[in-house]
Amino acid sequence: MEYNVDPIFEFNMNEEETTAYKLGLLWMAISHELFPNYKHASGFPKKGDPRKSSLFKYCYKLMRETKGMIDMKDYPLYIKSQLQMLKSIEIGNTHPLIGPWCLTGDKAWVRWKVWKRKYDNIGKSKTLEEVGLDKANFEEVKRELDKTKKFMDNKFGPLTEVVFQAKSKEIGRNISVGTISGFYAALSPWVVKYCQLGDMDLSYYKTVDDQGKEYFKNLFPE
Repeated sequence: MEYNVDPIFEFNMNEEETTAYKLGLLWMAISHELFPNYKHASGFPKKGDPRKSSLFKYCYKLMRETKGMIDMKDYPLYIKSQLQMLKSIEIGNTHPLIGPWCLTGDKAWVRWKVWKRKYDNIGKSKTLEEVGLDKANFEEVKRELDKTKKFMDNKFGPLTEVVFQAKSKEIGRNISVGTISGFYAALSPWVVKYCQLGDMDLSYYKTVDDQGKEYFKNLFPE
């Protein structure tokens, strides 16, 4: 697929507009790569000012939200992280609606940090597909749950359901800041029952396989 850079000059875009337009081109290339059979409604118009498109507006918002927080060289990884994380979610036999709106906001930033940490830990010498960055692997789940178990034992002692309910607000705060792992939050029935996590995005943490779920049950017999 070819992408046209002529509008940058045709519409006399400034530096920020040029960056946003290039981010939009990256979005189009990566989304078509990961979802080749998906009907992509969001793109730049073939004619006219691309700055009037929703894709440009989301990319401009992304650029403003993450200015100074993401190196330009990492934006392809950022865009791929959003798409791979969403690709791992299945609703029935389909994936969530995919569009550039997934690039901005707090949930997008959390997805990026989770994905980037895994990318850095696993090693950049392998391809993204080889390391399975779209799903949680058992070693990661085990490590996170072990840390959570140690923290909760030291903080709360033996944790019965009554104690959990009494401490639910404090536990919820620790989940929000990451002291208690998102894997625990995604797997614990007590968290669902007693903690108010707002719109915290746990989609990645719910990709735990059966081995991870069994390990959780043995470690936290709730």
